[in-house]
Amino acid sequence: MSSLSNNENLGDVMTETSFSDYRDVSGLKLPFRLTTKIDKYPQFDLTVSKVMVDADAGDLAAPEAVKSASLPVAPAISVTAEPVAKGIWWMAGSGNHRSILFEFDDHLTLFEVPLSEARSLAVIARARSVVPGKPLTQVIVSHHHFDHSGGLRAAVAEGLTIITYRDNVDFFKDLVARKHTIVEDELAKNPKPMNIIPVDDEMTLKDSSMEVRLYHVLDNPREGTLLFAYVPRDRILVQADLYDSTWTQHPWADNFKWNLEHRKLVVDKDVPVHGAIQSYADVLKTIKATQTQTAGTGK
Repeated sequence: MSSLSNNENLGDVMTETSFSDYRDVSGLKLPFRLTTKIDKYPQFDLTVSKVMVDADAGDLAAPEAVKSASLPVAPAISVTAEPVAKGIWWMAGSGNHRSILFEFDDHLTLFEVPLSEARSLAVIARARSVVPGKPLTQVIVSHHHFDHSGGLRAAVAEGLTIITYRDNVDFFKDLVARKHTIVEDELAKNPKPMNIIPVDDEMTLKDSSMEVRLYHVLDNPREGTLLFAYVPRDRILVQADLYDSTWTQHPWADNFKWNLEHRKLVVDKDVPVHGAIQSYADVLKTIKATQTQTAGTGK
């Protein structure tokens, strides 16, 4: 069974559900396995343990509270720009996805285009208003997860050069090349080629105003294509998905700390995509208070 629909990140997608492992149930042949793909990407693989025919399903009517409930309203997108050091702003606001803006001599560079086209366009517009005399030319996309790369196509439509780890490049090229005809996004309306700069193990962006070092996260049990940033002048760490002050567990905390030690980085402040800005001393206190003993943390 196949159906064509829109996916905000993938555009026009074919959802295909396959049925297999048919067995006799009350004289009927019924499937006990269902698999679904969105294009070439597996979505789920469901094995059914029990199937009943004409069984009492109970009252399936929606409760009155559900029937009378109002449709949810999408929250307004707000983007703030909090200065955290000279030429560095934390682009926060609604939600728990932030971006970080760096000011160089003659341009601005953004770290992360999160969540969606709408969120990322709002972040890009706000970033341009922070230092109106300098163009925003680049965005560093930390990794491929859609809550971090959801604004990739918006960034390309806005003419920004993409900087990311090398193993994200082919996937990002595929995202940018995909058709969005069912619901046109900004890139579909204003097609532009993607300019992309791959990062190997590390890369430094530097001029007389700013130095930002980019590093590939090594040996992490969850994140294989992740970049983090470090500003040596201010000893500021900029990271996504390595640590979040709101987490109740920090299963890869040892790997997070090991990566900083491996790069010989001295960190005073964590300026994250998720969670609150903290001193690194408070980061370590939070981890110590919540870290589980059973986590597999790599190095």
